Amino acid sequence: MKRLVLCVEGAGDVAAAPNLVGRLLTELPPDLQTALFLDNRPMEVGEIAGLTGAQRRNWTDYLERANKRPGLGAVLLLLDGDVPKFEARAFCAATAARTLAERSQEAGAGVMFSVAVVFLRQEFESLLIASYAKLPGCRADVTPPANPESAERSAKEWLAKNLEGGYKATRDQARLAPKIDFDLVRAAGMTSFRRLERAVQQLAIAVQTDQHISSPAVPPPPPAEPA
Repeated sequence: MKRLVLCVEGAGDVAAAPNLVGRLLTELPPDLQTALFLDNRPMEVGEIAGLTGAQRRNWTDYLERANKRPGLGAVLLLLDGDVPKFEARAFCAATAARTLAERSQEAGAGVMFSVAVVFLRQEFESLLIASYAKLPGCRADVTPPANPESAERSAKEWLAKNLEGGYKATRDQARLAPKIDFDLVRAAGMTSFRRLERAVQQLAIAVQTDQHISSPAVPPPPPAEPA
């Protein structure tokens, strides 16, 4: 088995993301469950602004540090997608993910190990909102947004307002992560969760077959028009 290292945004994610990704690994087909084991020390990398633009070198630095861990097979970068801008452009999760995946190749991704980049829209807490009915402290008179990914209010603010006792990521994220109900999340049609599921499977296949990837891949240019 090869090592899967998580790169996540903040301290709450460091505590909570291993539960989320670890559960997804157990849902892989049996032949893929022996490809990866989850490293128990996620790397806290901060927001996307600290990995891009003038600080883009930080991203490859983290990958190079991850590659020093024994038996690295893959790195999964999991960030919130609630930022307005990506390098002076309006934020687009697909474009940002492809850009970071392409830049990961500078550190050996796609050859020495695999990388997948996933943005959760709007935040990790959107998964908790989709699972609201299963959370301790939920209120019977509260109906969560039908699509937590497109809700205007901050997911953290929504939970703080609608959970008994409030919500604070550093205090509650890891405690509530095991309560995320994958069936409810899937029923909510959360595209970023589908992307996360697909990314975990892609990484496992890449490591199992020794065909490393950087995902999502940059699409090839269109064929030239005939002269």
